[in-house]
Amino acid sequence: MPPFIRTTASEEIYHTLRLEILSLRFKPGEELNLQLLCEQLQVSRSPVRDALMRLAGDNLVDIFPQRGTRVSLINLKQVEEERFLRKSLEESAVKKLIYQGKDDDWRAMERAIADQVASMERGDFVAFLEADDAFHQAIFDAIAMGRIWKIIKAQGGNHHRIRLLSFYEKNVLANIIDEHRRMVVALQNKQMDTILALQNNHLSKLLQETESIVSRYPNYFTKQAAPRLRGAAQRSTP
Repeated sequence: MPPFIRTTASEEIYHTLRLEILSLRFKPGEELNLQLLCEQLQVSRSPVRDALMRLAGDNLVDIFPQRGTRVSLINLKQVEEERFLRKSLEESAVKKLIYQGKDDDWRAMERAIADQVASMERGDFVAFLEADDAFHQAIFDAIAMGRIWKIIKAQGGNHHRIRLLSFYEKNVLANIIDEHRRMVVALQNKQMDTILALQNNHLSKLLQETESIVSRYPNYFTKQAAPRLRGAAQRSTP
């Protein structure tokens, strides 16, 4: 029998609020009222404060003493740092996977792709992103480095949110699915140059979409992003 692991109230609240932020149900810049959160979660102030402090450490909330707390705006510098971290580690991971991948690994990736297709057909962007993450997690699990993926996830809040916003761009979901399918084929056939080119394109494409995303949702980003705007028409926020 596995050991019993006690989950504290603060831990549960942290994961609940983190999910709300990463899914954009709590939007960038939105104020978080401590008393209201306590009432909604039916807990005292102390575990909520602890959870908010952890989220501040994740760069997902900003705490202003005596003034309150808000969901952090998306910081493009941090997006690029998080993207660079993920790209560097994942490129190293596929270099190992291409020589030691097994049929079970390809099946795990193909299941994630099938989940992405189903999510796209439902128009469920949050579920699509979860399936997208499952695809990439399978790469690290296959080489017994799941902890590295957990580090990427823990440090990737800004990158996660802009990825979700990118799904509102035309053809993005279908292109992701197509690239994933091609990546699986390249891995199965041990085509190193092909997989590295696909990987680079796949993880760098967001850079090409960033300006359009910032133009559509300018209030979601830090002020440093403003000079990059080009006057594109805004759409309603998700």
